[in-house]
Parts: sequence; structure tokens; C-alpha cells
Amino acid sequence: MQKKLTVMVAVFALCASLIACGKNEEGGSSQDNPQKLTIVDWDANSVGYRQAAVYDAFEKKYNVKIVIETPPDYGKLQAMVDSGNVTWDVVNVDSFYGKLAGQQGLFEPLDYNMISKEGYNDQTATANFIASDSFATVLSWNSEKIDAAHAPKTWADFWDLKKFPGGRSAYKFPAPTIEMALLADGVTLDKLYPLDVDRAFKKLDEIKSDFKTWWTSGAQVPELLTNGTAAIATGYDGALTDQKRKGTPIEFTYENAFRSYLGWVIPKGTKNKDLAMKFIAFATSLDVQVDYGKNADYAPANQKAIDKLSDADKKRLGVTPELQKQQIAADDSYWIANFDKVQQRYEQWLLE
Repeated sequence: MQKKLTVMVAVFALCASLIACGKNEEGGSSQDNPQKLTIVDWDANSVGYRQAAVYDAFEKKYNVKIVIETPPDYGKLQAMVDSGNVTWDVVNVDSFYGKLAGQQGLFEPLDYNMISKEGYNDQTATANFIASDSFATVLSWNSEKIDAAHAPKTWADFWDLKKFPGGRSAYKFPAPTIEMALLADGVTLDKLYPLDVDRAFKKLDEIKSDFKTWWTSGAQVPELLTNGTAAIATGYDGALTDQKRKGTPIEFTYENAFRSYLGWVIPKGTKNKDLAMKFIAFATSLDVQVDYGKNADYAPANQKAIDKLSDADKKRLGVTPELQKQQIAADDSYWIANFDKVQQRYEQWLLE
């Protein structure tokens, strides 16, 4: 009996040892069978910026296999949650949508016992959303056709077809197109919100026929400017910076640009909520945000991470104190309250 008991103890100890060896030091899945986390990001550039600092580093630390899908689709996301068939674990979204859909119950509450708010504020870290990075919607142009001394600086310049003849292009989305139109029509910043939508569409009507195309991805803008489709276009600072580095003859200004945020959410009903929460805690942490800012063309969202960047990186990302003063902060609260009705009218206007 004693011999039988000894054998059983030895077998149990061996099994326990094998189980322990199958776990990594962070308590993740076995080395041969890592847990999968599906993350939805915007495009190849966005993925590339996050690859080393965020995705690869998280996989290595937690023995996780990250599967990337692109781009985020808000209609698909809602359909997943409504049907209970959620296959996305973490999604990168616009800040106003993260807050709006969070209030509507589409996202899991974030666990701020696990996720640090250090470097964030009430606008960049809310119940269901925390910012990952920021971007600026800027005025851009072909630098071979418009020199620096005569470059556009205001949204009124965007509307000025005599001074800047040629086609126009902007994001196929109401924000910040409505704000652009109102500023071009003379509305001052302190009177911009709540938006006078009727006045904005009246202003948009003035150059509607000159919008030769409406872009849906920031990567389209450099081509539109260089192939002659547009003389002036709105664009994302990061995508334009990337193309300038490659020698594409484009330029842009941070004057009167709109500064907005993207960030992470967890769809309601994901089967990997705990791992998703762990990923967001990692991706928004100070050191990871600093690494991101050093290697990306978009600024980190964590203000303490921005403070740790070099002056050259801050200038490159448009977040020096001087450049930030030139930019306009998008008002998420207005769009949270009014997005659906303005979006419906905007889509109808495009068809008219």
C-alpha cells in the first residue's frame, strides 16, 4: 500500500510539473499552443507603426498570438454585438465613436484597476474607451505646384478657388468637414460649437462640384495630390509625413488643423475579455507609448509619454507646445449627441 501511494504521489508531481512548464511566467497559455487575440486596426501603416512597440512586444511578454484584421467597420461591430457572435477582441476606433457606442452598451467597461490612467485625462480615458494615439486632419497640397510662400493656411483658403484653382478632396465623413465649412464661412472658434449644420451645408454647396473625390483612407491623399485630381486636400498628418519621407512632393500645415484621438475598445461579449484588458493595459502604458512615439508618424495619446519624447520627435508629430496652439481640438461631446442625424443628412447631401 505504501509503495502504491508513493507511485501515485510521484505521478501527481510529474503532472503538476508538466502543467507548470506549459505556462509562461505571466500565467499565459502553453508555449506550443498560445492563446489567440484578434485585434482590429486601421490599415497597413497603423499596423506597421504598432508592430514592434505594441504587437510584437505583447506577444513576446505574454505568449499570445495576435491576429490583425483591418479596417474597423462600425456596422459590422454592432452586428457582432447584437447577434452575440463576437469574433473581435480589441478594436481601434475614433474617440467620439468609442464614447458614443460605449454609452449605448456595445463595449465592455474598462478595468482601471488593471489599466493605468497615468498620463491620460477625462477626455482620453473614459468608461469604455482609452486613447491609443492622436492625429491631425490638416490642409495639404502638391509642393511642386504651390510653393511655401503662397501655401494655404486657413479653411477659407480651401474654399478660395481663385487663389488656389483646381479640385478639392476631403474625408467622406461629416467630422470635421462640417467644422471646416463653418470656419471657412467666418465662424470663430469660440462660436463653432454647437455646429450650425444648415450654414455648413450652404457653404459646402458653394464648392460641391469641385470635390473631385471623397477619400476614405488617408493613404489615398498623396496620390490625389500628385496625379492632379486635387490641388488641395485634407489629409492625416502621419500618412503625409510618411510620403514626404519617401520623396513624394507634398506639403501640409498644422495651422488650423483638427487634432483628434483614436483608441481601444473591447466589444461586448468577447470570449477573451481578460486578455483584451491585459493588452490595452500594456498598449497604453507609459514605456510602450514612448516607444510608439519614437517610431510612429502619429503622436502617442499618453501626455507623459509625449513629455519624454525628444524635441525633434515632438516637432515631427506636431505636438510641440507651439504647434499644439495652432490646432483645433475636436469636440467629441457634440458628435456623441448629434452624430446619427448629421451623418444621415451628410450622406443624403452626397447623393444630391
